[in-house]
Amino acid sequence: MKALFDIDGPAMRFATKLAYSAYLNILWFICCLPVFTVGASTTALFYVTLKVAKNEEGSLTRSFFRSFKENFRQATIIWLILLGSGILLGVDGYIFYHMRYDNVLWTLGTAVFLVMLAAYAIILMYIFPLLARFHNTVRAMFKNALMIGMRFLLCTVLMALIYFIMAVVVIRFFTPAVIFGEGLCALLCSHLLSNILLLCEKQAKESDEEPSPAPEDPEPEEQRWSVKDVHGKAKIGYIWEYYKLPIVIACIFLYIAGYTIHGRLTHKDTVLYTALVNVSAGDAFTEKISMDFLGYLGADTKKEKIDLYNGLYLTKEESDADQEYVYASSTKITAAIASERLDVVLMDQNAFDILSQSGCLCNIEQLLLQETPPDLYRELQPRLAANTVIIEDNSIDAQLDPSVAYTAVTDEYPMAVDISQSQFILEEGFDGTLYFGIVSNAPHKDTAIACLRYLTDSF
Repeated sequence: MKALFDIDGPAMRFATKLAYSAYLNILWFICCLPVFTVGASTTALFYVTLKVAKNEEGSLTRSFFRSFKENFRQATIIWLILLGSGILLGVDGYIFYHMRYDNVLWTLGTAVFLVMLAAYAIILMYIFPLLARFHNTVRAMFKNALMIGMRFLLCTVLMALIYFIMAVVVIRFFTPAVIFGEGLCALLCSHLLSNILLLCEKQAKESDEEPSPAPEDPEPEEQRWSVKDVHGKAKIGYIWEYYKLPIVIACIFLYIAGYTIHGRLTHKDTVLYTALVNVSAGDAFTEKISMDFLGYLGADTKKEKIDLYNGLYLTKEESDADQEYVYASSTKITAAIASERLDVVLMDQNAFDILSQSGCLCNIEQLLLQETPPDLYRELQPRLAANTVIIEDNSIDAQLDPSVAYTAVTDEYPMAVDISQSQFILEEGFDGTLYFGIVSNAPHKDTAIACLRYLTDSF
């Protein structure tokens, strides 16, 4: 067990290669940013990972950029061909998916498309590792990539599975794993490809028609040391000199993992989204409609919370000096409603008119009538506030052409409850009328009704 976790043992070698993959993934991503350099960057990545797979790595950075420079022209040509082909296949796939016909021609066309898609995927996985290891023409590279991929079908399936698993992990389960991304995929694929490429290299020596191996980059001979050969402070210096990259990458990974785990452990589910529009509320009031209301619900404050949008301001007056706040508030409210992150709105008359007119508020009377028993509806019926919603109008045409008369199709129904006379509200000393409205697409309508009951219990 001690040998397993020794500084030169399997565990450290594994951690070192994992760190290499993260570092190479960063290099690969940076060099891919101009887009047209993706081919050269991927070739350089596989050039280094193939050496790492054989434990022949030297300077990762120097090897990466040497291959990037030497293969730039051919790799760029290959990448542009693949990019154009991929776009054509994407368009064809979109057409085949959205234009389905029950006839033989469409079935044959789909079959041909799937075969071409499989061939494209095989070439995409093999051509850059081949380019990193062999010299040949562009046409021969495409041909050899397809033939080798079809010949070693098990390796092809495993490579595709590696890329698929990495995509699923990053997208669905652990996004910070993107730090390994293509670098780890390339390293794992290089372990699968090393024997295959060695076989191709032997065949290349037997036939002039086959690709010739690319020359290895000359690395200066280095004296191999072991941590067992040094002691005291020298051992610390040795570890830092030879393992500083794995140590730094491991620290970054541990930070990301710790941050993610902490976020998941401290995550709270939102039970209600509340917005205060044109309402100035102090700390006491916000505490009552958040923490106190959670207590009223019997919710676990360690796992559940109420999101409160405060300081929002809406007005119809175009001459208002705070128009920049109006625009920002309107944008925030619209985005919250569109993303279903708003349930309840507490507002004054001005905000009530604006939100009602735009159709943001639901028919609160119908919502209350659905409650069983309907005691809350009977209690609040005299305090229901109706307003007008514009369903359709010609405001744009009227603005563009003054001769066009403005017309609109409207509807009117109860959209809010006047809660101004609730003892709960009177204690806060609000001026004017305060309305309670529920957004049309509110994700927590039941909790919104419970909030209304909570605020109006003292009528």
